[in-house]
Amino acid sequence: MHLDLYLESGPQHKRTWIFVPGLPGCSTVARTSAEAPEAATAAIEVRLDFLRRHGETEPIEPGAPIEPGAPIELSVAEHVIERQILGFGQQFFAPDVQPLPAGDVPRLLRWAAWSREELVAAARAQRRPLAEKPDAGRSAAAILSHVASSEWAYVSGALGTLKGGSAAVAAIEAAGEEPWAALAAERDAVVARLSALTTDELGRVVERHGAPRWTARRMFRRLLEHEWEHTLELEARL
Repeated sequence: MHLDLYLESGPQHKRTWIFVPGLPGCSTVARTSAEAPEAATAAIEVRLDFLRRHGETEPIEPGAPIEPGAPIELSVAEHVIERQILGFGQQFFAPDVQPLPAGDVPRLLRWAAWSREELVAAARAQRRPLAEKPDAGRSAAAILSHVASSEWAYVSGALGTLKGGSAAVAAIEAAGEEPWAALAAERDAVVARLSALTTDELGRVVERHGAPRWTARRMFRRLLEHEWEHTLELEARL
């Protein structure tokens, strides 16, 4: 299996963020760019295990099987180093501009459903109340509302304002220690919109002055990457 890596190195944070667009949802961070291949390999293996755990059997792309033990070959396709705040998914990489085939949408939505299932499981398993802030980082409750609000922003960036986002996030926050129904309602609204993507929307590149470009492919990439990042964060607390 060969996968291209896309790196962002931000001088302010002295870290290198790693994105793997060929395996949607896979991203991680390394202390240095020299450590990126090792960190990427570990992240890819975790992501492939996630897919196998949920019964995914189709190759992620031709020549990229997900069977255990499949060799992983990596190449750095792009490395962005700029004196600005990086590592927050702001970059637009070459694969993002490729039109998203309509046949890929059901699969990506399936992955998103599994991702949300694991996020909720990790949140439910927390040993402290959801609203209780740990010594470092956000509370679990804040993470859940952050994930929800971010995915509405991703969808709106690519497709135009998706109405109801503020109300959906407010409902999650108001639900306190029982946000599960509100989370499900928020995701149902997002899925309904994404299930109705048109051929034009699947290939559209949205450009706004001073903002990163958006496409359907980048939207799905960021939605999956971001939720996966915070799922792993919550799991690490266990």
